[in-house]
Amino acid sequence: ILNYLVPVKMLRGRLPTAKLLQKYSLDEFLPLLNGMRTGNLMEFSNGLTQNQDLFIRRGTYLLLEKCKMICYRNLFKRVYRIVGKEQIKLEYIAKSFKWLGLDIDLDEVECILANLIFKQYIRGYLSHAKRVLVLSKKEPFPTSKVIKP
Repeated sequence: ILNYLVPVKMLRGRLPTAKLLQKYSLDEFLPLLNGMRTGNLMEFSNGLTQNQDLFIRRGTYLLLEKCKMICYRNLFKRVYRIVGKEQIKLEYIAKSFKWLGLDIDLDEVECILANLIFKQYIRGYLSHAKRVLVLSKKEPFPTSKVIKP
């Protein structure tokens, strides 16, 4: 049952502890969990492709693929904390992708951010002309939208 419950909880923003996963021999979720917590897309993607056949057989692959949006959100939250301002240049976000080993251009970054704003994982707006993400001063990364009761 945990093979199906863990991905659903991860999608809803409730991340299990590594201790729980190890106790029930669910080690295939560890790289996904660490990637989501830290916003490390490379670790998340590698964990997903490494266990892709297993997840497809269980019927949880697409569910876990959707968790990538939470991973993006957490990466952007880290960039926000590093920059320390509500206005973040898209170049900074693109550099964070480059640092992770992913070559993503500014248009792709803008598309990802637009989706996160639409899904209300991030509060703010994009200034296309200035290539800037402007975040809300009050709770720019609402946990209530990711972690649903």
